[in-house]
Amino acid sequence: MIDVSVDFQIEWHKRVSSTNDVCQQYATKGAAEGIVVAADFQEQGRGQRGNAWESQEGQNLTFSVLLRPTFLLVTEQFYLSKAISLAVSDWLIAYVTNKPVKIKWPNDIYIGDSKICGILIENSFSSQYMESSVVGVGINLNQVSFPDDLPNPTSLLLETGTRVDPRKALAELVNCIDGRYIQLTEGYRDNIDNDFFNAIYRKSQLCKYYSNGEEFYATIIGVQPIGELVLRTAEGAIRTFAFKEVTFVI
Repeated sequence: MIDVSVDFQIEWHKRVSSTNDVCQQYATKGAAEGIVVAADFQEQGRGQRGNAWESQEGQNLTFSVLLRPTFLLVTEQFYLSKAISLAVSDWLIAYVTNKPVKIKWPNDIYIGDSKICGILIENSFSSQYMESSVVGVGINLNQVSFPDDLPNPTSLLLETGTRVDPRKALAELVNCIDGRYIQLTEGYRDNIDNDFFNAIYRKSQLCKYYSNGEEFYATIIGVQPIGELVLRTAEGAIRTFAFKEVTFVI
């Protein structure tokens, strides 16, 4: 068991190129974990798969956190993704009571069938252990219109009818991250595994997927420790996919 207490320090910027970039600079300089970089607007915000992160200035919450989970092996890095996804879900559940809050593998956060949050984690390693992690989070808070090329976005305002101050939201979210990170550092991995699997979007439902030019129907039956998604096809075959190897058809 590792006793870790993170002293989170929040700094807020009007504009940055990317909160992950600023946080990564701190990591490179050897800063201690707990630095939180937030911004009203990111000029070059990015999400998973190399996509740009679209966000109206001042309407949403975009931030990055520097963590140093040096207790995790490289092969265990997906535990951090689980913990962060659950922390964001924990926070959203307190606001959204009429629809399910779910984690779309590997770490997008959905309300119903609409995406409200994206997470981008950039890790560095030292030998077989983690050295640092820059955890970028983008949550749609008060935005009500989105670019047409975004297929299924939503925001907290659209879902609840209530505006949330980004600074208030960040303070609450940092507490949620702290709680899940402590859970991880203290070795409660079974709890994280169970909570994560129970929160998976469309778990136990027969749904359409796309992989390598093929469309097929399958059910999520598990997530491996390294983060691979385990599906059972409609024909009964068990198939395992790494990130970017399979896509939900929503």
